[in-house]
Amino acid sequence: MKLIMLIMLIVSAVSLIYVLLRQKGAWQIVTTFCLHGVMAFVLLYLVNTTGWLAGVHVATNIGSLVTVGVLGVPGLAVLVALQTYLT
Repeated sequence: MKLIMLIMLIVSAVSLIYVLLRQKGAWQIVTTFCLHGVMAFVLLYLVNTTGWLAGVHVATNIGSLVTVGVLGVPGLAVLVALQTYLT
């Protein structure tokens, strides 16, 4: 059963890569998403390194990176507000 699921995962990944390589517009979406992810990491790093003065620390994990990567600066503001009000 595990072998079948592994084969299905590999076939799905290869199919996804094939579709992305064929369409030129898909690369723009992937590149934009990756750039947003890098900017999210930089923003989280800046908040975590300079936020100690105000007592702000946002955990750098996949959930926070996705939130800030998709929503941008408002997503970071939401994470900081949640961290401030929940602790």
